[in-house]
Amino acid sequence: MEKVNFKIDLGIVSHDQVKEHPFVNISLNGYPQFGEILDKDTLVEIDVEIEEDTDNFLSIEYMNKDPRNDVVFDGTDIIKDKRVLIKNITINDIQLDIFAFENPDTLSYVPIDPSAKSSIGFDASKLSWNGRTTFKFSTPIYIWLLENL
Repeated sequence: MEKVNFKIDLGIVSHDQVKEHPFVNISLNGYPQFGEILDKDTLVEIDVEIEEDTDNFLSIEYMNKDPRNDVVFDGTDIIKDKRVLIKNITINDIQLDIFAFENPDTLSYVPIDPSAKSSIGFDASKLSWNGRTTFKFSTPIYIWLLENL
């Protein structure tokens, strides 16, 4: 087993007219690690043990956006919104450069809302609609970091 520390720096965009601030759920390989309603930018730290020589995935979900109530327009311009931004991911104190991921499968976003679009790489760090951003990596983590950073 390999001990891994994740720090996920989340930016929260919200406003007073929403019924509920963004709910963020974070899981590793499908196992919940964090789930809270966040009303401000938050650094989430997770310590886990992961099997050696395995493919893994960290999921960050945003699930409670109601476009009818959480988006405020002035004509056609959005003046207030509710969304989650992944500002940074750090693994064992090594900061990932999400701009540099060359493999589109490493960081991807899949929306639940039918009007939203999937995205990859840096664009997957912006959860503007209900959906999930998935970060894929393998262990040993230091080998993966050397090969991908």
